[in-house]
Amino acid sequence: MEPPKTDVVGAADIESDEYLANVVWASLSEAPQECVERFKGGARYRREFAPFGAAREYSAESVAQIAAMLPPGQSLILFTAMKPEIPSGYAVTLDANGHQMIAEKKFRQSSDARVVRLGPDDVSDMLQLVEITRPGPFNSRTNELGNFFGIREKGRLVAMAGERMAAGRHVEVSAVCTHPDWRGKGLGRLLVEHVSASIQQHDRIPFLHVFTTNTPAIRLYRELGFRIARTLHVTAIVHSPAGET
Repeated sequence: MEPPKTDVVGAADIESDEYLANVVWASLSEAPQECVERFKGGARYRREFAPFGAAREYSAESVAQIAAMLPPGQSLILFTAMKPEIPSGYAVTLDANGHQMIAEKKFRQSSDARVVRLGPDDVSDMLQLVEITRPGPFNSRTNELGNFFGIREKGRLVAMAGERMAAGRHVEVSAVCTHPDWRGKGLGRLLVEHVSASIQQHDRIPFLHVFTTNTPAIRLYRELGFRIARTLHVTAIVHSPAGET
């Protein structure tokens, strides 16, 4: 007989997330090959999917192998447990810290009729909303990495959230954003819960990333049932102009 289900994710699930310390490497190892580009010991998502790259470790040599795949002017974002070593010829454009938060409760999908599944025909509207709200990297094919849901008002997409990186049983909740004119109505909360429930329906565990300086979002995610699992370094680099380091 199966044990009764509870509203709390099992302790074994909560404690089995150490590979998320190198989350981009883990997700790139599982991503469809059409999404990934590799060079020696480095890997990255193709630009149309995401600007993230990774390696098993982040010495200057390893980071150079990832960055070698970048065209001039294109940025590379690393999520690392320890600060990466930046090779010569590259400039740091972002040096920040982000919390990785993992769900430890069960969610229910919303019955709100406004919540709709977003598809290829919605990409233009999704990119427009991202341009206004700046929730983080979202490129022309990011929506193909997982399920995305949104809310429209009078035909206009005003809020959305979806799935991005997947690593083992864990799936990232991402691109959580609400148009400024529609904030304060609980749409972000509604969509995070809906996406998280969708992930759990496939026997997987939702997680997300948030900058440590984004206090309101951290408070919301805690209220929703996410815990801080670890704090990661978030580093963005680009090819530096000749003579700069």
